[in-house]
Amino acid sequence: MMIEVRERDQVGEAPEVPDVPPELALAPTVSRAVQRFVGDAAAAAVLPVVGEIRFSIVVNERELVSLMCSPCDLQSLVVGFLYIEGLIEGPDEIDLLRVCLEDRLAEVRLVHGFPDVPPRKILTSGCTGGVSFGKYLADVERFRVEDEEPALPVPPARVYGLMRALYDRAHLYRTARGIHTSVFALPGSDEPRLVAEDIGRHNTLDKLQGQALIAGVPTKGGILVASGRVSSEMLFKAAIMGVPIVASRTSPTNLALAVAERLNVTVCGYVRQGSMNVYTHTRRIGATAGSGAA
Repeated sequence: MMIEVRERDQVGEAPEVPDVPPELALAPTVSRAVQRFVGDAAAAAVLPVVGEIRFSIVVNERELVSLMCSPCDLQSLVVGFLYIEGLIEGPDEIDLLRVCLEDRLAEVRLVHGFPDVPPRKILTSGCTGGVSFGKYLADVERFRVEDEEPALPVPPARVYGLMRALYDRAHLYRTARGIHTSVFALPGSDEPRLVAEDIGRHNTLDKLQGQALIAGVPTKGGILVASGRVSSEMLFKAAIMGVPIVASRTSPTNLALAVAERLNVTVCGYVRQGSMNVYTHTRRIGATAGSGAA
């Protein structure tokens, strides 16, 4: 797979974008003049805000989808999105991936033809939607995560530590807030192997999967820790990655938990310094394999 990232290039017909300076549209964070109040007192200030772009993925000269995302690590977003959506089985099916920042699009040339997907595009930031073509609920069981042998329980301290590590590596969040972070740790590791930040929490998982494919990092059996709410879609993406444990600083949805039960995924929520809730398949967390209900 050849990957090119360019500031300026014409790789196809660019989508219409708002009339804003390119340096504002394409930066992960930008500075903005604001009126800041403390109590009733106001003062002028310049503060950072997160960047957001509409980013189109063009596959074999046809526009596949447009995503609202942060303008960073876009090559990983593309590779991960194509894989999680089932449009490729691996990076070797991509002959060329060219990202043009100015045109806000990626041109992908696949070894095979255009994917067999519905003729529609969905514009999403991953906040209320995300996956564009997957009919996951109709075929849940094929994404079921199989247990590795031996399936030793994960100490709670490892989950707490990975959440601390997430905040340590959330560079854009510390700069401007308003952005999600997800990290992936290999089985048995106390440190994240992959880190992704994006305005869309779903996009962070696509980026993690893309990073893993590009770098040749196996995701099966690892731990995923996210800053955002665990939705059913987030759960499906994790299951496709082969991740049996998903942890979040906030809450899962009821549908995510129902899906997690069927897909054999352990969901941990409200992870704090020394506490968390384990909602599903609790045998994976604790000192002994028998602690908790399955």
